[in-house]
Amino acid sequence: MSKKVRNGFYFFMLDFKAREENLGRKFPDGIKEIQKNSKCSQEWIALSDEQKKEYNDRAKQEKAMQRRTTKPLTTIGESIDSVQKQQISKLKYEEDMKQYIDNVIEQADLLNAVDTIPFYFIHVNYFYTKTALDSTVDYIPAEFAVCEFSIKSGASRLYHQIINTQIELGYAREAAEVSDTTHKLNNDLPEGEEDYKIMCNKLIHFLKHQMTSDNKLPPLYTTDNFKTVVPCLLRRMTAAAEIPDNTFDLYSLEYLFGSYMKYLNPDFPASVTPSVLAEVELTNGSITFAWAPKIECSYHLGIEGTKPFCSQAILHQWIFTFCDYCCPRLKIAMRPGINCPESEKDQECSALSDSLQYLSLKEKAGKLKSETGVSREYQERVSFRTAKEEEERRRKDTKLTIIDHSKLAGNTVPFVDETYKPLKQMRRPRTLAKILDDQQKTAFTDKDFPSIRHARGRKN
Repeated sequence: MSKKVRNGFYFFMLDFKAREENLGRKFPDGIKEIQKNSKCSQEWIALSDEQKKEYNDRAKQEKAMQRRTTKPLTTIGESIDSVQKQQISKLKYEEDMKQYIDNVIEQADLLNAVDTIPFYFIHVNYFYTKTALDSTVDYIPAEFAVCEFSIKSGASRLYHQIINTQIELGYAREAAEVSDTTHKLNNDLPEGEEDYKIMCNKLIHFLKHQMTSDNKLPPLYTTDNFKTVVPCLLRRMTAAAEIPDNTFDLYSLEYLFGSYMKYLNPDFPASVTPSVLAEVELTNGSITFAWAPKIECSYHLGIEGTKPFCSQAILHQWIFTFCDYCCPRLKIAMRPGINCPESEKDQECSALSDSLQYLSLKEKAGKLKSETGVSREYQERVSFRTAKEEEERRRKDTKLTIIDHSKLAGNTVPFVDETYKPLKQMRRPRTLAKILDDQQKTAFTDKDFPSIRHARGRKN
């Protein structure tokens, strides 16, 4: 049963009772007797509005305290009402997202601009994570990349940023392990930026090219794997720039891709959820295009084995996967480096210019060599060869000469002494067959193997 709500007059009666008792008066019936006391009522009426407000505020505070104590809480102390409101807000956000994407594709269809309408993809790498008491996880950003994408033009614009951050006490090991196994970023690189306000202003300037009809920034899209990582970066940006938290909208790339799949395929099965199929395609694309040439940033270009983890490279993986499905259905020619990875011929033609363009980065990376001692320049030069060219090169470099020594004059076949024996006895082979040979063989008779019909009645 909930407690009775008390008003300001109740708290005035408490003060009146205490004051009168200090003067020697007794109230056997307690507060009930005070309620009937005319002197108490007259003094309450004589109070000014400001004086009464003091007692009314005390009543409001108690009422608020009762609400906090009577409302059911979760196991971690959160109000269930608050959790339900958050869930409702999340569902509404997702519905608004779906409606926005559906409307964009519908309007693009009417304007015949399905292949040219731009979208903005974002990916974030992080150093380490921090878990709060309410089980929420905070990802400490290390790098991010944003691109403007359309099916026809691919990534027309790109904003990539390495982030410098101060590693907190107790997280150095986790940060080092995450970096060593993935992006290999340091927290104090010369290319890095530590001011989130500067990064926020650059991102807003990057997105302002495509403002929505209600004068808002266009939404950012990322996969479900990073829907908890990206908001940690965006919150730091908005807090540093002192702008509202809802400045940036973050939408599902799977739903966007799935909506395009369904739109471009009239025979799309009704039993399949488009976003689920899109998730599978994006996962396969991350494997197929992980080592595509010239998709990583300038920093990761000079570090071997980091291409699949670079934020810029991952954006290109998403783009190639998106275009691989949509371009053939829209009858758009796949242009190497834009809608798909560069071909072997394109790689070979640009090999020399690439080696000159990124020479300073390779020098800064120390001209890393693999475990075999082969330089990266040699690996790139060899990788540009086609299978046919490699076969011709080996055929030219390697001349097979067959010599028949039996036909050479004055040549004798070397004599092998069959009686030769090693000075030391060789170790016996440790095989199961050899072990069985060394065991004594037991002689069995027909009595040991009676016929089946007599087996049950056999007596020993």
